[in-house]
Amino acid sequence: MSYVDAGYGIALGVLALYSLSLLLRRRRLERAAERVGAGGEDGVRLGDAPSRGSDR
Repeated sequence: MSYVDAGYGIALGVLALYSLSLLLRRRRLERAAERVGAGGEDGVRLGDAPSRGSDR
């Protein structure tokens, strides 16, 4: 195995771990959003917060 092959293997391994962490983060955030949204009237929904510069 050459150093180039080893470098590609390491890079692909790092990218695979990074993509796995992004998937797990997304699932965790979706579950947290469901818990907040399940609160009924007090739940926060997307688009509820005023955007910057909206008071012009």
